[in-house]
Amino acid sequence: MSNENIQVLEKTEDRSNRNLPLHLDDLSNDSPFDVASFVSKHTQIEKDEQVSGFNYQKKKDFKQICDIIKSELDSNNVNEGEYLERQHKAIIGDEAAIGYFIAEIERVLRDKNITSTDHPSYFETLSQAVFHEVWGLSVLAKWDIYPESEACCVRGTQLWIDINGQFVRQAEEFESIHRVERIKRAFLIRSAETVLNRENPEVELEKEDGSRITMIQPPRSKDNYIMLRRFTVNQFTLEDQASFDTIPFKDVPLYRALSRAMPNTIVAGRVRSAKSTFMKTLIGERNPQYVGACLEKHFELALSKHFKDRLFFEIQAKEGDLHNAIPRLLRMEHDYIVIGEIRSLEIEAFNISTERGERGALSTYHLTDVQDIVEQLARHTLDEFPTRRFEVEVQRIAKNLDIIISMAADRDRKRKRVIGVTEVVFDTKTGEHTTVDLIRYSRLSRKYYYSSNISKRLLRLMAEENMEETKILYSLLKQREEESPMKSYHEEELSIDDLLDGSVGING
Repeated sequence: MSNENIQVLEKTEDRSNRNLPLHLDDLSNDSPFDVASFVSKHTQIEKDEQVSGFNYQKKKDFKQICDIIKSELDSNNVNEGEYLERQHKAIIGDEAAIGYFIAEIERVLRDKNITSTDHPSYFETLSQAVFHEVWGLSVLAKWDIYPESEACCVRGTQLWIDINGQFVRQAEEFESIHRVERIKRAFLIRSAETVLNRENPEVELEKEDGSRITMIQPPRSKDNYIMLRRFTVNQFTLEDQASFDTIPFKDVPLYRALSRAMPNTIVAGRVRSAKSTFMKTLIGERNPQYVGACLEKHFELALSKHFKDRLFFEIQAKEGDLHNAIPRLLRMEHDYIVIGEIRSLEIEAFNISTERGERGALSTYHLTDVQDIVEQLARHTLDEFPTRRFEVEVQRIAKNLDIIISMAADRDRKRKRVIGVTEVVFDTKTGEHTTVDLIRYSRLSRKYYYSSNISKRLLRLMAEENMEETKILYSLLKQREEESPMKSYHEEELSIDDLLDGSVGING
């Protein structure tokens, strides 16, 4: 080995014995980084290293780089109000504001001749890493490298990401609970009227990209939780749904006819069963000239974004504001109404929209047993209007609701599918109602079963909206019924009962 190479190795080893990387002592927090003194002090060392063939790259500790960038940008801002507003927008995901900060970070990196690969690997560039560490989401930004992931969660300082349907704890954590609190405050900037404290320990809001954010803290919960959910499917055709095994390919024309016949429909299922996605698919199958009016608590469906060639009026209503929002929505020109999600008072909006608006209303609802849906919805109205009679509300909902499409997800959440289409049959003479399955999926036989037993009342209402599509729907149900009748599904249920009864006898 040459004397020059030995000399360089000695210099390198000497610096490696310190706790700081090469030349990082110039960037200590005791004094600001001075480019001129840095260059003057180390010009000769760099020459020696370059002569020896050492591939020198000026690397600095990532945290200190972040401090340098923040200090530089803070000191250079002329209009403090405008600068803070840009920060707020960037934090909540505004692309223009993020672009501004990324460009400014890159400018400072160039001006100060800072290059480094010493940053978290889930960021493509140093500028992105600096942005998220200083103004953005810190380790939470790792979720973005999993575009197919539907959800992630922060518990305390831990990060959990949904990967292939299962939550996986990540090696990275927030450096402190204080950093997590900064993230929470950043999200709250999105909504000026939203407050998160001990008196109101739970909030829901959305990011600019439509992701839903839920934050819960003590005393409501044992720990601090931030949960984020997003839509990962952006193709809203029945053919796309069939390719995901949500429905059989042969039933594409059946669901298309069902959507275009304009029954009042609720898509129901448990959390993350693709309810909203399938509802948007049904909307996509309707006449593009139809005008939709949409009422949501948070702007999550983004119908105007997904259907750019269609006119949608999208209205937001918070608790206590529905009484004003619903009449306004009904006065707007529309061909059908969409209620984003029924949680409580939204059922009143659904009822009023079906009673005073056009047919074809759509909504989603968290549900596991379709047989009880009318009674469950009626209880929601009594929560808000306790002086009303339960029996009257049951009749009202049964009269206004035509079809329930049931969704489910496999335990591993990798596959979501339609498991049932059920009619709510209302008897106008007696005021009573029943539920009748038109389509039902069996997880045991992995088959769909069909019935064409649609009530005459619903057939008439759908025919008045679209005679041709109603004929197609009824004809296809007839054909499917011959191939796989609903009675076979019920016989399968009976055989399970026999099996269970037998097993009880054996064990006894």
